Amino acid sequence: MVTELEDWCERELGSGWAEVFFRADSMSSVSGVRLADGRRIALKVRNASDRVLACAQAHRTATAAGIDAPELLAGPDQLRPGVWVSAETWRPEGSERPQGDPAAAYTELSRRLVSALEGMDPSRFAPPPPWAWYDHGSPGRVWAPAASERWDPESPVVPGRLRRLAAAARDRLLAETLPSVVGHSDLNGLNVRWVDGPIVHDWDSLTGRPECVLAGIVAANHVELPGAGAIADLSGTQAALARYQELRPFSAAEVELAWAAGVWVAAYNAAFEYLHGGAGAVAAQLERDGAQRLRRAGCA
Repeated sequence: MVTELEDWCERELGSGWAEVFFRADSMSSVSGVRLADGRRIALKVRNASDRVLACAQAHRTATAAGIDAPELLAGPDQLRPGVWVSAETWRPEGSERPQGDPAAAYTELSRRLVSALEGMDPSRFAPPPPWAWYDHGSPGRVWAPAASERWDPESPVVPGRLRRLAAAARDRLLAETLPSVVGHSDLNGLNVRWVDGPIVHDWDSLTGRPECVLAGIVAANHVELPGAGAIADLSGTQAALARYQELRPFSAAEVELAWAAGVWVAAYNAAFEYLHGGAGAVAAQLERDGAQRLRRAGCA
């Protein structure tokens, strides 16, 4: 595949490779490449789907609306049947933490993205990323089917109490039918860098969900940093949701769904702590306040 990628860069970007300085695999395979002409790019390889095309369109739409992000230089193009490739500018600059109030910074960013992408069809972004896919419909499972058994949150190494917490949150989320919007489901220090304002990365994490669900995810998860899993405590989550509602008021049911979405994503992240070796900061936080979060979600 390397030769194919080099040929694609030569054809679409007008320059061959000089070196690969970064490589990672998550929702896509990402390589940091320095081209022969000196430019540094992020080269992303994904399985072909309409979702990939929708995310690329949204990426371009958001940047045209003033959202700062790596420029999408080329693609997605077919590299081979079923495999697509795209290239972005390499944007490593910025801090992992915003200046000032992180809860306000991230909720305001989430709302800006929803507004910028208004009018896009949420159904094109299905299926959601696994941490937002509570309506997967797989019988007998709380979490969506995993790509491999090794990283399946249904693994017996994940405590039953955590699974029950996630199941209660999922039941609450499934109890309501609300219209979806398009937004980013993973806004935190993993995917946002801050200079004068935010630089948004990981456009594959766009999804179609009710806005209160997106708000609940960012309210709980905005404190996560690279190599440092975390969720906001109760007061931090409440502050983020309060700020969001200054921008877009929620009904009482939407507030409950926001809390349920926060529990759902936190339980997913805690499950992965166990899959990586044992309880961490997220699992510990849920031990302390998971029941209170569920009560705020209307689950008690």
